[in-house]
Parts: sequence; structure tokens; C-alpha cells
Amino acid sequence: AHAVVVGSPVYFDAVSAQLKLVMDRCNCLTPLLREPVDGRAFRPLWPRTRRGAFVVSCGERRRYDLAERSVRGFLKWVGARWEETLAWQHDDNVCGSVVTHPDLLARARALGRRLVESPPLEDPAWLPS
Repeated sequence: AHAVVVGSPVYFDAVSAQLKLVMDRCNCLTPLLREPVDGRAFRPLWPRTRRGAFVVSCGERRRYDLAERSVRGFLKWVGARWEETLAWQHDDNVCGSVVTHPDLLARARALGRRLVESPPLEDPAWLPS
């Protein structure tokens, strides 16, 4: 994938169980290679050339940074660099109420356009074997 966007509501300061299951199941996707220098250090097999983002929804006074932390780790694991988090913090239970916030929708459109139109990233830290 050229880009990865992950979305979740916040439940008990974490991502949903469904997203956590996907993240856990992806553990086997990125094998690590042993560095030839000393044999103790590992590096990912694939470079981080994808872009990633997190879209989150939570209560107005709730934290989402802990959920974001796990998503950022997941994005790193699957070869994506985190670009941005879009947080919809609201105090209502009205389905679709985000449409009353055109500034957030504009940020979402701009992020989507950037993810689609930007060229793949180059990872200077990645050394081919």
C-alpha cells in the first residue's frame, strides 16, 4: 500500500478490540533481519516508505494519546511513517455530527490528498542486505 490510514474510537484509553486484533495479527508481517556487524542488533526487512495516519474519535474530555501511541508503533512495524492524527473530540452522541466542523473535514480531505499524491518516502536509515 502507498499509504495506511487507521481509524478507531477510543475505548478505555486504547483502540477498539477489532483494531487491536488486526495490529496483533500483523506482527508476523515484518520479519527482522539480524545485522551482520555484531549479530545482536535487528532491523526491519522492509524500508519505511509508506505514509500513515490515524483517525480517532473520542469524548471531548478524553485522552487519545495512548491509542495514538500504539497506532504509531503499528504503522512503524508495517513500514509506514506516521504523518498526522485527526482527532474528532466531541460531546454528543449524534451520528454524523462531524459535518458541523468544516475545519476538521478540510484537514481530513487535505490529509487524504497528501497521502494519495505524495511520492513514496525514501528511508536513508534502511540499508539493503
